[in-house]
Amino acid sequence: MKLTKILIFLTLLIMPINLQAEVSLKQCNEADIKGVFNLIIYSNSFINDPETFIILDKVDDKIKIVPYAPAFKYRIIENLNEKEALKIVNEILRNPSFVSSIKCSVIDEGENILGYELKPLYFPWIFGILESVETVYKKEGNSIIIFIRLNPMVERQLNSGGDSNKED
Repeated sequence: MKLTKILIFLTLLIMPINLQAEVSLKQCNEADIKGVFNLIIYSNSFINDPETFIILDKVDDKIKIVPYAPAFKYRIIENLNEKEALKIVNEILRNPSFVSSIKCSVIDEGENILGYELKPLYFPWIFGILESVETVYKKEGNSIIIFIRLNPMVERQLNSGGDSNKED
C-alpha cells in the first residue's frame, strides 16, 4: 500500500500538469490572415538578418504576445489591418536572392487564434537549412512569451565567417 502511494506521488510529480490549453503553431496561408493586429518585428538589424521574423498579434483577444528579449531587439507597430500588415511583412521578409518563401503559422490556444508567426524560409544553399530562427511559445497569464534562438548551425556560420564546420 505504501509503495502504491509512493508510485502515485512520483507519477504526479513527473507528469506535467497543465490546466490551461497549450499554445500551438499550425501551418496557414497568408490568405487566412484576417483582422486587426499589432505587428511585432523581431531583430531586422540589417538586410537579410537571419534572426528576423514577424508576429501578428490579434488586437481584440486580450492576450498580448511578447518576445523574451530586450526592447531594442524588436519593435511594434500597432493597430494594422491584414492588408497593411502583410504589405510590411512582404517588404521585410521577401527577398528573392535569399528567401524561397514565407512560412505562415497560426498561433492558437485550442480554437482561439491569437496571432500569426511569419518566418522567411531561406534557400538551402544560404545557411544549409530553411529556417534560421527557432521559437517556443509559453502562455503566462494574459501574455504569451516567445523564446527565440538562432539555429546553432546558422550562428556558427555567422561567427566563423560562413564556415559552419570551422572550430573556434
